[in-house]
Amino acid sequence: MQNDEIHVSSENHLVPAASLAVPTVLAPVTEKERIAVLDVIRGFALIGIFLMNIEFFNRAVGELGEGMPAGLTGLNWLASYVIAYFVAGKFWTIFSLLFGMGFALMLTRTETKGQNFLQPYLRRLFALAIFGLLHHILIWPGDILFSYAIAAAGLLLILFGKLRWIFLAALLLVLCAMIPLLNQVGAIAMALTLLAGIAFLLRTETTVKFFGKNLPITAVVLCIMGGITLLLSLGGFLIPTMKILRGAIFSAGFFFLLAFILARSFQPKEDRPWKIGSLLYCTLFISMIIGGAFEYWGGKEISTAVNKAKPKSEHVVAASATSATGDSSQAASASIPLASSETAKRKAETAEQKKKELEREKKKEADNKLEVEILTKGTYLQAMQFRAKEFAENWANVTIFSVLINCMFLIGFWFVRSGIMDNTQAHLPLFRKLALFGLPVGISLGIAGSLITTAPVKGLENDPFTLATGLLYLGNLPACLGYVSVLVLMFNSAGVLAKVKVLAPYGRMALTNYLSQSIICSAVFYSYGLGYYGMQRAHQVVFVLIVVILQLMFSHWWLSKFRYGPMEWLWRAVTYWKLPAFKV
Repeated sequence: MQNDEIHVSSENHLVPAASLAVPTVLAPVTEKERIAVLDVIRGFALIGIFLMNIEFFNRAVGELGEGMPAGLTGLNWLASYVIAYFVAGKFWTIFSLLFGMGFALMLTRTETKGQNFLQPYLRRLFALAIFGLLHHILIWPGDILFSYAIAAAGLLLILFGKLRWIFLAALLLVLCAMIPLLNQVGAIAMALTLLAGIAFLLRTETTVKFFGKNLPITAVVLCIMGGITLLLSLGGFLIPTMKILRGAIFSAGFFFLLAFILARSFQPKEDRPWKIGSLLYCTLFISMIIGGAFEYWGGKEISTAVNKAKPKSEHVVAASATSATGDSSQAASASIPLASSETAKRKAETAEQKKKELEREKKKEADNKLEVEILTKGTYLQAMQFRAKEFAENWANVTIFSVLINCMFLIGFWFVRSGIMDNTQAHLPLFRKLALFGLPVGISLGIAGSLITTAPVKGLENDPFTLATGLLYLGNLPACLGYVSVLVLMFNSAGVLAKVKVLAPYGRMALTNYLSQSIICSAVFYSYGLGYYGMQRAHQVVFVLIVVILQLMFSHWWLSKFRYGPMEWLWRAVTYWKLPAFKV
């Protein structure tokens, strides 16, 4: 088998890509084939998504990701804090995990029954993308469905795509991005390159003899890169003019760590999806934490240097610094112009960067104000035009986000392909470990970030937002796995905890309930509805509770009469290209 063929199967995750093209019609899943615990998890995740989304029916969607709004007190602050650090970020990751599980379930069924997978799944993604596009433009711009459709297309490339064609497509898109009208496709090129890299990590069987051990070629390349950056870092310490390269020592350590992890992830092959998915997810946010830490704590050194320089001229500072070498006359005369030119260059670069950042902030602030004005005073047509314009300007950014989503897809994919979700009862020790480790670690990282932002270190002038955000997002992965594990444990328990199964019908109608939440909120909060825009955060929680209870009751009633929710039935009709039976 070549490296660019698919690596999935029922037992060891390896089957040739040709098995996907068996011309047998794929049929909708039957009631017996459903995994009930997944419906429970999906229902629970939908509640968390609603708690997070409702804030941005009362706040500009452009502020998504900017943290808690300033000025909150009392119950409003408490509600916002709990949702920000116990809910936000933990539930879209759960949905991503579930999406990867759904992908694996559908693929496994096609293998077992000898049915076609690729064609119906592409129709499924096309329908989801259309649902997401309409949801974004007609109802609410915080949609996630379009992102999932794009991300799932990326998963198809990771598992089934020819690597050389993916890289070639990325190269062509880079060339297209040089055309001003097409510069957005540069984001797609970057995403394709990252997806191809993930595919290579999952599929490669090439090993290289390195220090007496057979290591995957990716780990060897990282070791070489680590060695090069280590040499650069040493040069930065030895040669003053290479001071800027001193930070390379941290990069060297990072490369060596990745090489070690990849070497450990190489075998067994069937475990690669969760290992690679977890590694890439954590790498992204650990890098963010490191960068944010340098940006934050580096402010003390910069601030001190600036304060010391204020009462002196640049010439005096340079002369005093170089006189310590013992050759004040020649060293001072040589270093003064160099220091002056470097300082001027840094100031110019910093000024230009700040100017661009200020322009971006002003545009974003203006867009947010316009959004609030339209939603509080405008018409439905104006709101729809604003959302369509916003989508046209930012659609390419979804492709970058899809790479992050695919990390979670791969973890969910492994949970199903390993057989764990088919028989959760037999794997309860694993779920206990994930719950005991995931929740405390995941939640604690987010709270640590909140403490950094609310109690900054005295004397540091830089913004700790990047550091805090990195901690929060890094914690989302273990917290997500912890929540899922708690639900699995409750599902398999006896007594009152087993009542969590009441969420199963709610989860079976997740698409219908998700879209209806948006319809309800737009009808209540926007100016072309009841106009209650700006509801307080604590009241939003009560609103969510009431709507969820009503939806839960409706889901139980509906599924007693019909096999699927309305949107689920339509989605299946497009996926399987026939009308499924509707009534029970």
